[in-house]
Amino acid sequence: MESEAIRYVGPPTTRYAYAKEFWVECPKCAKAARVIKKDLVGIGDDKLSCHHCNYLETAQKRLRYTATVSRACGHCGGSIEVSIPNNRDKVTELKYSCPHCHVPEVYKPNNVPYRLKYSSERLTDPVFGLRLWFQENIKGDTLWAGNKEHLLEIRNYVTAKLRERQTMRITTMVEKLPQFIKAAKNREAVLKAIERMLKK
Repeated sequence: MESEAIRYVGPPTTRYAYAKEFWVECPKCAKAARVIKKDLVGIGDDKLSCHHCNYLETAQKRLRYTATVSRACGHCGGSIEVSIPNNRDKVTELKYSCPHCHVPEVYKPNNVPYRLKYSSERLTDPVFGLRLWFQENIKGDTLWAGNKEHLLEIRNYVTAKLRERQTMRITTMVEKLPQFIKAAKNREAVLKAIERMLKK
């Protein structure tokens, strides 16, 4: 029988179980900071804090609205499409002249909320768009983790020689890991990269 040391016995969790906290690069001092995500969907009262430089920012400060009007002109029936981004507050009324008949009219726009992001890179946290702290290149692929718990669970999985499915109800986080992480030929490189990231 396989010993517990080489059998993966991690929890049957999905990747969303690791989406409440993200370790990121602080935008002020470039050291490790944390994003605490209170609301898994939508725009909540999430926050960024760095214990190195004491920088603190709330997601609410980065909240913006795009005011949009998409309708037919009440005078000529022509199409009106207008979009005004980067409003700090919701726009209640928008005066706009029809591009066809040039008659001005006041509209009640739809306000679409979004957050200003620090970066549009691929490997960033979902709240502020800051570079994830735990990421490293391995033979042309990127190993990343959202937080320390996530990284340690990946390490537990890679270390195990026997990897059995934990549940049939859901697809777990470790089952969704990229093939280069699961491949036996990359085990040593992946584990060394994880150790380097843990020492950062």
